[in-house]
Amino acid sequence: MGDAVYRDYDAAALYAQYDNRAQLTEEALEAIKANQNTRSAEYRVSAVRKHLDVKYGNDPRERLDIYLPEANTPPMFAFMHGGYWQWNDKEGFDFLAKELNAHGAAFANIEYSLCPAVTLAELTNQCQRAIAHLWKNASAYGYDANKIIVSGHSAGGHLTAMMQSTDWPAIDNALPSNVVAGGLPISGVYDVEPIRLTPLNEAVQLGPDDVAAMSPMFLPPLSSGETIIAFGGDEYDEFDRQAEDLAKVWAEQGAKTSTLNMPGRDHFTALSALAEPDHDLFAAALKLLGLK
Repeated sequence: MGDAVYRDYDAAALYAQYDNRAQLTEEALEAIKANQNTRSAEYRVSAVRKHLDVKYGNDPRERLDIYLPEANTPPMFAFMHGGYWQWNDKEGFDFLAKELNAHGAAFANIEYSLCPAVTLAELTNQCQRAIAHLWKNASAYGYDANKIIVSGHSAGGHLTAMMQSTDWPAIDNALPSNVVAGGLPISGVYDVEPIRLTPLNEAVQLGPDDVAAMSPMFLPPLSSGETIIAFGGDEYDEFDRQAEDLAKVWAEQGAKTSTLNMPGRDHFTALSALAEPDHDLFAAALKLLGLK
């Protein structure tokens, strides 16, 4: 082993902890993504109440999709996709809306620009603008502005916690402090220092001075609602540790936090559980939305 660069990990061992794509074969990853893409494309067409490619800013990637249930003034589940802030688009994640819609929730699928075209700070600010847009336009689209639950997977889990650490009136004095009513970060990274120390940072380009401002672990939880921090039982140890540490740190500051360990789920199948009505992760989403 080499010298430790983070906790007890040397550089190679640390990268192995965050190299999620190494968990599965290329064929298995492609099969998961193909299934999600097919289901997403089908729901994008079949959903009756929807607003697609809504612009929330000037960048071409500052856009989001809104899927609405039959119910009037439903709670909103606002989702940010993963991809280590450098991969993926919102297309391919619409499949998550289907069951949430069927159970009475609105669903927003948020797109953002990717590193290295933008910094992680700007990417985060784009997501803040998206959430602000959802709050300001709730009555126009027909969902409850007072019940916006933020969620996301992997990089989106990080962004979820960043939204919960946002001082909304400081961003826009037209916004209340309680824009976010709760959060469900899934398989996220809440201290970005280990990312800075791995090859993943070639695109993210974090410097030592960026870590504190971009890590929810070191920021106060400013949303007043509950946070359920989920991760797969078969994920690498660091994802478990990051979730447990964030729950502990935020709880010490007065936030209502809990963790949800999903046995048998790796980093990628952890997200799949959000579309399975009989899974604990789906039940957690409904609880936060006030639908259970």
